[in-house]
Amino acid sequence: MSGLIALLDFAGYVALLLWGVHMVQSGVQRAFGAALGAALGRALGTRLRAFTTGLGITAALQSSTATGLMITGFAAGGLVGLAPALAAMLGANVGTTLIVQVLSFDLTQLGPILILVGVWMFRHYPAGRARDLGRVFIG
Repeated sequence: MSGLIALLDFAGYVALLLWGVHMVQSGVQRAFGAALGAALGRALGTRLRAFTTGLGITAALQSSTATGLMITGFAAGGLVGLAPALAAMLGANVGTTLIVQVLSFDLTQLGPILILVGVWMFRHYPAGRARDLGRVFIG
């Protein structure tokens, strides 16, 4: 019976993680939308900017796969050259490493604060960028 409880706990944790990732993704997409794509196209102009952009995007989204898919889309569309795209992918991999290092610290006290701020922003502000950033904090 204890194995079943552990399995249900694990399933609940996975569901909470997936819901949180969905909240962050939808919040970022709603808050920045098409402006994000245009800004990324400009930010991937040189190798150094592409590296730091890849690092920053991965740090924000916490997914080098999502960053890689975005960069691949920009490269396929001709918005960015091969060398800056590869530099951005390298930045995405470094960003993933840095996020893992940050998450190795005990941040349990930060979670409830971010959720509180996010719920306040989501409930307090009308539909728009601030409310969508509240969704990001909740996620």
